[in-house]
Amino acid sequence: MRQFSPLLCWTAVVVATTAGCGAPATTPTDQGQPAVFPVTITRTGGIAGFGDVLVVAGDGLVSVTRKGHTPRRCQLTPAAVQRLTTSASTVTWSRITPANTRASFPDDMVTTMSSPAGGPVRLEDPQAGATGQLFLELLNDLNDGPSASHTCRPV
Repeated sequence: MRQFSPLLCWTAVVVATTAGCGAPATTPTDQGQPAVFPVTITRTGGIAGFGDVLVVAGDGLVSVTRKGHTPRRCQLTPAAVQRLTTSASTVTWSRITPANTRASFPDDMVTTMSSPAGGPVRLEDPQAGATGQLFLELLNDLNDGPSASHTCRPV
């Protein structure tokens, strides 16, 4: 029988111990499914030529990038975090049929949401359910800037 060298055994222990260090930021849930957050909301097109991207983290930190504006961040109010977290967890992300994200006449504005768990799905799609409407409300609330928002305070 062959014997393994102590160096080989220690190398195996070190590799096994550190293997998780490079894990992605989205960790799986207890059920083995990808985490719901961060949720990315994208609005493109329209007569106004939108180019908005919101990235909402599970702790309520929102990164806002709008075409022609300086990127910014804000923190959702605790009530808004609770509503969005509860709503986003009800979406059957794994069963979503990815949406067509290209603008076309007469629908020239496309607003979608996606998650590490699934998507993209248009916010108005029945697959998004009430969550689509809630994220659309957040997008519209942040549209007029940080001082006008009722749900997100500048960080």
